[in-house]
Amino acid sequence: MNVPGTLAGLAPSAADALLPTGAPTPGRPPAAAKPPDGPAAASSGHITPAPAGAPHSASTPTPPTSTTSENPTAPAAMGGETDARLPTTDATAGVLTGAVLPELPNSMRLQQEAAAGLLEAGGIKWRSTGHCSDRTRTTCTSFDGLRWGTLKGLLGFRAESGCPITVTGGTERGHSGGPRSHGTGYKLDIATSRCVDAAIRRYPYQGVRGDGARLYRSPDGTVFAREKDHWDITFR
Repeated sequence: MNVPGTLAGLAPSAADALLPTGAPTPGRPPAAAKPPDGPAAASSGHITPAPAGAPHSASTPTPPTSTTSENPTAPAAMGGETDARLPTTDATAGVLTGAVLPELPNSMRLQQEAAAGLLEAGGIKWRSTGHCSDRTRTTCTSFDGLRWGTLKGLLGFRAESGCPITVTGGTERGHSGGPRSHGTGYKLDIATSRCVDAAIRRYPYQGVRGDGARLYRSPDGTVFAREKDHWDITFR
């Protein structure tokens, strides 16, 4: 039974839903070939050639090594949610460049490993001072509990701007509270750069926030606040 608003909608796993039909899932051993039955198999020593055009069998490819700044081990799954594991492969990266991300509710919450896998496949890196992903520690950068709409929004900004993106803050403790905050999965912090700054400043200027941060709003309603050393982004 799939539960709306959880990763059960990606059953049997995120990898199965996003990888092309018939592609091997990394981390899963290929099914062993069943030996032929009957006396003919035992007495015959030659191999019947495959029909013309038939694909040759191949061993399961080894997933490439992660190139992100950090790719920490995922913490325990959130209560009631299906554990969706999304490996980083050329196939999963293709779904991002092909603009065929699954149609899921923006309010759906993601687990650490699934969110990190999608970001990595989309060419987005992340870092933290503590080199960790524990949501309860202020020195970590966590994606546990991140909204699907937030992750999709950052992938969209990455594709639109063409800029290298590094996330510096996620759903971990230590940020300001509120209904649309880091803790509720609506916000991400990203590092500044010449490319990122120029891309954001093309959006209409919206004035200054109470803490002095300059505000810019994209056409889809995403708000970018320029804090001291990063951009604080609120997604819809």
